[in-house]
Amino acid sequence: MNATDKKLRSLLQQLPLSQVVKPANLLEEKKAFLHPRFSNKKKSPAFKYKNASSNWTDFKPILPLESMDAPDEVVEIYREKQLELDRTKNMFATVGSEKFTRFAIEIFGAPTAEDARQARRVLDRLSNVTPPERNFLAKDFARLLKTRLEKLGIPMDIKLVSSMATKISVDSVSRTIHLNRNAFFAPQEVKRLLVHEIDVHAVRIHNGSSFPWGIFSMGTAGYREAEEGLAVHFERQSDNLYPFQEKIYAGRCLAVYLSLSAGFAEVFEELLVYFDEETAYTIVERVKRGLADTSRSGALTKEFHYFTGPNRVQSYLHGKGSLKMLMAGKIAFKHAKLIDGFVQNGLVDTSNWIFPVEMNDDKKSVPA
Repeated sequence: MNATDKKLRSLLQQLPLSQVVKPANLLEEKKAFLHPRFSNKKKSPAFKYKNASSNWTDFKPILPLESMDAPDEVVEIYREKQLELDRTKNMFATVGSEKFTRFAIEIFGAPTAEDARQARRVLDRLSNVTPPERNFLAKDFARLLKTRLEKLGIPMDIKLVSSMATKISVDSVSRTIHLNRNAFFAPQEVKRLLVHEIDVHAVRIHNGSSFPWGIFSMGTAGYREAEEGLAVHFERQSDNLYPFQEKIYAGRCLAVYLSLSAGFAEVFEELLVYFDEETAYTIVERVKRGLADTSRSGALTKEFHYFTGPNRVQSYLHGKGSLKMLMAGKIAFKHAKLIDGFVQNGLVDTSNWIFPVEMNDDKKSVPA
């Protein structure tokens, strides 16, 4: 690994989004908000964070780009990533403050009014769909994840973790899948997540590792919309995107849009039109992470990518974009043409690339 990749890996390890924006009093605030005694008047949660803004005062996410022996286009991709890391540092320094949302939008973007209208249309169509029963244990799911990885030939660890804000996450830096040991999963959810987490997230990390530059497996700037867009695209292609999960994605998009001008309790009430209390709370909680006084407007905006990302994938394909190039690493849409050029010029060994089964004629290449 070259010096620039070593530094990038170190910086990414020091900028863990899920840990920094996770409230320290998550469970307490949820219990208080959903308590039957306060069913008529909900008070927006007041989140507390271990992260202190002073932690980031002297933090400088600078990569040694001058010493890089790489094509100019590659150096520019690292330069873009350095800018994104600097914005991430600024966002972390403002966790709990009103400035947090501005930096979140700079990094992740924000949904448009049209995105929100489309989300409402989906929610209206699926308004009567209820959540499936979750009775599948995390430890049993871990075995299925391990089997899937082994069949694909992807070296990746799986760790059961006691405290996570989400059920599952794939860390491209440590090549580890973290699984919430206390979570329960529905059978159809397990099938969907095998596609989402392994066939897309893990595969993109694996394919990106074939490049001589580590950024293509760790994640280029702006890769997230393509990442989640592809994951949901293949959920749909494999017939594993069930109605309630589609409803969740639409709910996240609408929640982000509403949160940019409304507080937690107001957004929660809007979502109750479509969801039960538990689900509505979980969606708004994801969106309001990073804020302290959640009665104010603001959001961690990245959650809308699950809804808009698949449409971006479709637009990319209609424009004659190559799905294989987009699956070649953890890259943004705009980097796919560059990847194609690298492949054509023999700068990357594609012999070990893996793709979801829906992209292959040889269906044995990926487990069903």
